Amino acid sequence: MKKYRGLFVCIILFLITFLLGLKMGTVKLSVTETLQLLFWNQGTKENQLIFHTFRIPRVLTACLVGISLSMSGEILQKITRNKIADAGILGVSSGVAFGGVFYFFLLGNYVENLTVIGEMSLMFFGLLGAIFALSLNLILSVSHGKLNMSRFILNGIGISSGFSALVTFFSLKINADNFSQVNSWLQGSISQSNWSSVQKMSYWILPILLLLFILSPKLSLLKFSDTHLESIGFQTTWWRLIFILFAAILICVSVLNAGTIGFVGLIVPALTKIFFKSEGKGYLLGVCLNGMSLLLICDLLARTLFIPNELPLNAMLGIIGVPYLIYLVYQSRKGVLKS
Repeated sequence: MKKYRGLFVCIILFLITFLLGLKMGTVKLSVTETLQLLFWNQGTKENQLIFHTFRIPRVLTACLVGISLSMSGEILQKITRNKIADAGILGVSSGVAFGGVFYFFLLGNYVENLTVIGEMSLMFFGLLGAIFALSLNLILSVSHGKLNMSRFILNGIGISSGFSALVTFFSLKINADNFSQVNSWLQGSISQSNWSSVQKMSYWILPILLLLFILSPKLSLLKFSDTHLESIGFQTTWWRLIFILFAAILICVSVLNAGTIGFVGLIVPALTKIFFKSEGKGYLLGVCLNGMSLLLICDLLARTLFIPNELPLNAMLGIIGVPYLIYLVYQSRKGVLKS
């Protein structure tokens, strides 16, 4: 039982945050009312409308975004062998946002409502933006055949700022309806969540998640040096490209539905390692659970601290993430974190 203790703690934390996410809000529900609405759909018509139309989709969106960002952070940290790697810091999230804005700039006047083809095209542009941002960072950060981690982080911050500027520029060139959606990407928000968005996100995230669990032994091997892996016949480049694609899809789905939310992929893998002695059985599940818990807590605080006003998710995560990033950089300079 001891080896599953960490997973058990992660499950308990998730269940608590999930229940609080359903219970708290502009309209507060008791625990009894929440459980009755959740399992038996019993309650006033007003509470049923709030609970099933707004609150459950929002909580499920937070869960899906938490899984996407935490797992993409785990992938990027394994690929780069650095604990500071994160979609926001490396410029990938801003790359997705730019891809989405550029899509609206080119085709927004011709697509009033996103059809299936339109949604696939938006996803394609977002993926191109993510892959371009990460590839550009890798190219600029490689020196003498080795990835310079300090340069990798600094280039990522610069690329992120550059894409953010491009997003702002092109967002002024698109129509007002599309601008409101782009603005929510910049702020980081899941306030517009609905059952349709939950369904569309699930179509992308759940298959990728299943593949990641199946291929988790391959992902774990990427933390070792390329020389060692190639000596045992492991196709390092091939698997790294596959996992980069997985990370890009997860980040793209997250950004296009919830905005450029930072620091989740940075915090969650480190948080999960506290509960697990090794990255063995249950570790990736723990990453998913903790990613959901973190997003649920931050979203809960964002919508309840200043009722009826709502804080951007980026603001809440920045309060936690920026001090942690400074701590990691300090540890890296001391040589505690090996690149």
